[in-house]
Amino acid sequence: MKMREILMDRKTVVRCVTSLLLGGVCLALELTVSMALAAPDKSGVAPAEITSIKGTCTFKDKDSTWSAQLKEKSDGTYAAVYVASWGDKTNLNYVGTIKTDLKTEISGDGKASGGGGNGSFEFSGTYGTNGLAQCSYKEVGGSRSRSGSMTAEMPK
Repeated sequence: MKMREILMDRKTVVRCVTSLLLGGVCLALELTVSMALAAPDKSGVAPAEITSIKGTCTFKDKDSTWSAQLKEKSDGTYAAVYVASWGDKTNLNYVGTIKTDLKTEISGDGKASGGGGNGSFEFSGTYGTNGLAQCSYKEVGGSRSRSGSMTAEMPK
């Protein structure tokens, strides 16, 4: 595999020198970019490459965000550590699983694990051509059955 040579313009050099003083972030970024440019083009996302996913949700007319750090399991699913917000509440923590074929379907579940998280939930949905899954979710167990809608971005 041939490495491509990247020429840095004056603006990039100034950015790198400045960021070196702030911890070398830009240099690492430039090295990552040059390595990515030299890597062969891949079609699709291999399951082992997925490490996170994110989306939005609507519950009781409040828009929120969610994300999950993922770790592939041997059965083709992912262990998920979720962090969600709802209204002014942030860092609602859940643990569970996510299952996706990376093309058309996604589903998952989670159970509160602290940080203000409450109860358990399930969700499922289908990816559209825009790479965004439209999902429905519901709380499971407990005395009330509440539900809402959510989106999940296609893992990249």
